[in-house]
Amino acid sequence: MNKLFLSIVVLLCSFAGFSQSEQAEFLEAKRLFSEGKYSSSKASFAALSQSETFGNYAQFYFAISAYKQGDEKAATDAWKQLLVQAPNWDQKKEVLYWLAFSGYESGDYAQGLTYGKQYADAINNKEAESLFIKAYLSELPAIDLNLLVDSYPENKLLASLLLEKLNAVPYQERNFLRINQLVEKWQFDIANFESVDLPVIRKDVYNIAVVLPFLFESLDNTGLISQNRLVMDMYQGMLLAAEDLAAIDRPVNIYPYDTKRKKGATEAITRQSGFKDQDLIIGPLYPEPREVISAFSKENAINTINPISSNADVVDENPYSFLLKPSYNTMAIKAAELAIAENVNPYAMIFYEENERDSSYAAVYKQLIEAAGMEVVLYQSINKGNAKALLDTLAATYYSYLTKEEADSISILPGRFVRSRRIRSDELRRMARDTSFVLPVSMDEKEEFKIVYYEEPFYMAPDSVGHILAATRSNLYASNMISAIESRRDSTRLYGYGDWLDFTMLSFAQLDRLGVGLTNPEYMDFGGSDYQNLKERIITKYKTNPSINHYRGYEAVWFAGRMMHRHGKYFQRGLRDGSFVDGKVFEGYSYGVANDNQVVPVVRFKNSKLEVVNRDLYEDRKE
Repeated sequence: MNKLFLSIVVLLCSFAGFSQSEQAEFLEAKRLFSEGKYSSSKASFAALSQSETFGNYAQFYFAISAYKQGDEKAATDAWKQLLVQAPNWDQKKEVLYWLAFSGYESGDYAQGLTYGKQYADAINNKEAESLFIKAYLSELPAIDLNLLVDSYPENKLLASLLLEKLNAVPYQERNFLRINQLVEKWQFDIANFESVDLPVIRKDVYNIAVVLPFLFESLDNTGLISQNRLVMDMYQGMLLAAEDLAAIDRPVNIYPYDTKRKKGATEAITRQSGFKDQDLIIGPLYPEPREVISAFSKENAINTINPISSNADVVDENPYSFLLKPSYNTMAIKAAELAIAENVNPYAMIFYEENERDSSYAAVYKQLIEAAGMEVVLYQSINKGNAKALLDTLAATYYSYLTKEEADSISILPGRFVRSRRIRSDELRRMARDTSFVLPVSMDEKEEFKIVYYEEPFYMAPDSVGHILAATRSNLYASNMISAIESRRDSTRLYGYGDWLDFTMLSFAQLDRLGVGLTNPEYMDFGGSDYQNLKERIITKYKTNPSINHYRGYEAVWFAGRMMHRHGKYFQRGLRDGSFVDGKVFEGYSYGVANDNQVVPVVRFKNSKLEVVNRDLYEDRKE
């Protein structure tokens, strides 16, 4: 503004031969403006708006006077008109500034963003646009910023503000799909949006605290301990992983701590000498000890890994907390991505059990497939009271009676099944008394009995639904769902959980015939050499058949040890690009912007062999 006033003074000094009355009117209008008499100054500047000498300046100050009076529309209209009438005016940048400023001040962010960019371009200073955006948009909620980013997709600063907002939401509520979109488009380093500053700390040997409910006095001979099998199996797997890391010059030290499943015992662990010097904590498994370690981890900047949970609440708001497995929401996202990729038929049904885990899984899945253009024709909770009726609906049929000629024609068509039976006496009696009830009666081949030909089509037409998601961990519901879909003999796909592979009521042959897709985050190739070698070592060393927990423990240390030696104590710095890292017996790991594993194998049986069908969705970013 000072520059503008100075330019006016210079202009006035250089004018010669122009109207003395116009000069006097302009100076008077300017005096009124400087004294804050905006109503009078607005009228005076309006009278000069057509002046060849003072017209542009008069209209500019007319607009400011109107703005100072609260007439934002008159001001904006005048400034915009000035841009049209005098596109090459040497004070155009001042007009752009006021249009941007007034837009932001009034909450018309579209105007502010549009003219803010033009103003920055006019003065050749991008920082001017940034100052506006930071001053007026930094406090906007994420939902409003998201709309602005959609309207101004090429504004990087807006995108960074939105990313900052999204990343500050509690972990279990974050929109990781949107976060990923922003990171990938603008190549943001997500580490710059973390709530903590992570230094690079490299060591020759890393210390790992294993904080689990061991519930016994000594760990000297793990092979003799039979109690608490889950934890012991996991610990044995960890020890084997430490051996293998040492063999490839990636040594780690394992320090076990017994939480005894108690909060007090866990608090005592955190007070032990040297515990703050740990580079990583694996565990705990139970809520109260986990609460203690989470607070300790956050306060002392020590990473933790939970090797067994898929609950995003475990991560909570602790930036140092990680899940070795995918969260339930991540599993739903990856299942939806596959369903979108492989289903041409856009119609879907979703069934889910009435609990937080399955209902949340179903909701995330529904949101994603609908965003991709699919239509969910039935979205229904399933329980003991309605399960039979719901599943019977999938397989419900009715009689469609045929004449002999119709039956002969239809029976030769592929996929059509014509049946016949002797007509019943009750049907003959009904036809005799009810003329509206007519059956196309035929005779059998020997002309001895009256028969009817018929089909039993489904009430729900074959192939009318492309796929069904069954978010259930019930052996009974899953088995009945599979039977209902198999009875339809159509192309409907079914998606479920990897847990189904452990159900006694399910037949692998049924899963094979239907091509059921199962999200199975802990898939292992039982025929692979790594699996076979590790299995034999566990049997030889610990004289026990391996359980899933042996492999969970092994993978936790094997993955964390390699990542710390590769990227330092704060290994997440090296994971934020989303690269895929192979597991030893599990598929692998990829984190990107998340703190839970984003690798979710979806498996199907093919010729009696379980195969991963979505590997191309995560292996393309392999390190």
